[in-house]
Amino acid sequence: MSAENVEIVRRWIDAGNRADLDGWLSGFAPEGEWHTSGRFADRGVYRGREGLVRYWAEVQGDIEELTTSVSEIRANGDKVFVAATLSGRGRQSKARFEERAWLVTTCCDGRLERVEAYLDPDEALEAAGLSE
Repeated sequence: MSAENVEIVRRWIDAGNRADLDGWLSGFAPEGEWHTSGRFADRGVYRGREGLVRYWAEVQGDIEELTTSVSEIRANGDKVFVAATLSGRGRQSKARFEERAWLVTTCCDGRLERVEAYLDPDEALEAAGLSE
């Protein structure tokens, strides 16, 4: 099951990198959740299709050419830990950025039930049950 969950997460990230909203949304369960890290002015939880569409629109409204490059991905049962670098350009400022990010996804029945973003890799590893 762990290898399958890693593939689910990889496909979901690939859809986001293609700016494929339908593909990105299809990775989520109907009541899927995205828990933001608060790094930007976005602290909160986006729930269900409506919430996830709102999250997508907010991010796309602020950032151009957003891509996620995965440097590490590991599974522990239904949890998948992702270490990534987000890069893009501010839509208004046109300033380029590159930020490290750590995600923990929870998968069930082939879809994402929950995505949690972390500012600290150790916290993410602990949440995924992978801390040493």
